[in-house]
Amino acid sequence: METTTRSRPAPLPWKLAFFLPLAAAVALQVISRTQADLHTGVKLSIIGNVFLSFSLVAQAAYLMRRSALWGMLMLMFCGGVLAFGLYVLLRAL
Repeated sequence: METTTRSRPAPLPWKLAFFLPLAAAVALQVISRTQADLHTGVKLSIIGNVFLSFSLVAQAAYLMRRSALWGMLMLMFCGGVLAFGLYVLLRAL
């Protein structure tokens, strides 16, 4: 018999937790490019980056279930990016 190492696909709730914030982030980035007002465009871009951070946190949480070390490192990095994004968003308001 042949032995293969196949990874199992992620369940639907994990895919939704990853792709829904990612889709919102891309949509907000596209909308921010079309804004005539620079301040509004920057705010929408920052909000899009915060949604991107949520998507990365969901990916890190899923990775933590499979590999604790890499998941923890990614979760710490994503938490720092999310905290910085929220700080910049509060400063922009």
